[in-house]
Amino acid sequence: MTAFTPTNRQVGVSLIEVLIALLVMTVGVLGFAGLQMTSINQSTSANHRVTAVLIAQDAIERMELNPAARDTYLSDSWTAGTLGDSPSNTCIAGTCDSEAIATWDIAQLTWQAANQLPAGRIEAAECGFNDMTCVAVSWDNQDPAACVSGGINTDIDSNCFVLEVAR
Repeated sequence: MTAFTPTNRQVGVSLIEVLIALLVMTVGVLGFAGLQMTSINQSTSANHRVTAVLIAQDAIERMELNPAARDTYLSDSWTAGTLGDSPSNTCIAGTCDSEAIATWDIAQLTWQAANQLPAGRIEAAECGFNDMTCVAVSWDNQDPAACVSGGINTDIDSNCFVLEVAR
């Protein structure tokens, strides 16, 4: 029978092995944390794009329901909306013409963009190509006019959505 002596058996784990295990575990945890942050950022971006799609679709539907005020919708009257209560509609208590309805629609849509998106803005205009109407919804202080100028902005880091409608 062979006798075990302190020179041929392992007594414990060395400090080097513990440090290497901690290093491997730290790299894995940091990688997982980075993956989580990327996932959260992409989820937030997708949520903003869905909201922008719904606002742009609402704008197009309002424009199609009020064709007599098409020029009002396509004018430069789109300004940044304000946070807070939604704009009041004087047409509920009385009668309004198509221009007054369009003015209220613009106020409502700009309010929706400002309150549902971070620094959200909306604008409708002629696209300048193929006789199309474009509704641009942007967020994070991006100018909606920059989303359409010279063609539709397709940059990967663009914070806007453009809905084109043929007339």
